[in-house]
Amino acid sequence: MLVSSNTTKGVSHSSTITNSAKKETKWDEKTIRTLPLSEIRSRLTQLSTWTPSPLADQTERWLVQRWAALEPQAACQYAYTAALQGAEESMLMEALAIWTKADPAAAARWAGNLGSPSLRDSSIRTVYSTWAKIDSTAAAKSISSLRPASARGIASAATAPPHAGKNFATAMQWARALPGPVREKTLDAILGEWTRRDPAGAASWLIQQPGDVQWALISKLAADWVRKDPSSALSWGLGHSTEVVLGSKLALGPIQRKFFESALGTLIGTDPQAAANWLASSMGQPFFTSRIGSVAGRWTSMDPMEAVSWSLSLGKESDRNAAIGAVAGTWARTDPQAAGQWVRSLTDPKLRDNALNAYCGSLSPYDAGAAAQWAVEISAPAKRSSAVLAAVNRWIQYDPAAARQFILNTPALDQATKEKLLR
Repeated sequence: MLVSSNTTKGVSHSSTITNSAKKETKWDEKTIRTLPLSEIRSRLTQLSTWTPSPLADQTERWLVQRWAALEPQAACQYAYTAALQGAEESMLMEALAIWTKADPAAAARWAGNLGSPSLRDSSIRTVYSTWAKIDSTAAAKSISSLRPASARGIASAATAPPHAGKNFATAMQWARALPGPVREKTLDAILGEWTRRDPAGAASWLIQQPGDVQWALISKLAADWVRKDPSSALSWGLGHSTEVVLGSKLALGPIQRKFFESALGTLIGTDPQAAANWLASSMGQPFFTSRIGSVAGRWTSMDPMEAVSWSLSLGKESDRNAAIGAVAGTWARTDPQAAGQWVRSLTDPKLRDNALNAYCGSLSPYDAGAAAQWAVEISAPAKRSSAVLAAVNRWIQYDPAAARQFILNTPALDQATKEKLLR
């Protein structure tokens, strides 16, 4: 068995076949697709002596694809074993797709019995997404007999979009009749595909459903819609949309709030700069202050200096403080050295103290000693004392000797506080 060239696992190969021998035996895709079963097995044995390379990987895939057309279970077992040893999973999925087109029920049973949970899930997904394109009704009917239970949810989600076709409303009604967890995954899958194609139509359908259905699916609609069209999604979620194509407005209340929280949270998570721009608009302004920290923190995880630039550009002092604190706290978790250098470069005392406080708060859980040393640099006495105390209380739990020495020597704590800590 040839293991993919992008892994160090598997058998060490030596080049026992000369270049001239390779040329004499045709290894191109067209030739391989006409080989009989005996020749496929023989060539895979020869291929195992090749030095791993992209050419060897591609040749192996052609051979396995041909094998799957002639003896699918054996080919899939070969590809499964190879994947366990580090080969690309795509070889297994390609073989499974070929098997599914010939005998979907057998392929599904085999995939459901795989020992690797991750490969089993991927295989079930491949089988049912392929099967549903051929005969979605048969695929859907077979799901109830699939084992294990976790596989049924994956199969339902894979079957749902093709089964929906162009009539998503009918597909949603079908999914609602499914049992328990399978129903939830299937509804999510169909709604996701519907939202991708026609978010307004999906939204219009959902708000006509009973409250429990709306509550269960509204976050999914919001997240998928905002990834496609943030402006329309947020407008509809706030009940501000005036576009006829968006259909009925979402009623005010808990479901409306859940939609908006999911939509805005998703936008901040995927594109914090776009979220910042929307929050600065007339529609987003009422939510600006409460989301500053989320935007700055998420932006920092992607590009700290861009987040710093945006934070410092904010007009209100309280907004700047909130953003800078979020930047410092997030940056301390991803690159504490760079974050510390940046904090020390701040010239505004209030901003610097705020950033230092947040920086120490993030540093303290995994390096309380360093956090205590940094906290000493806070200029405001009350904030400095609070930050030092928080760090020292953590530090003393796992390195009491070092913490005690720091307490005795630091001028950042008054004598009464030192005596209290040293008791």
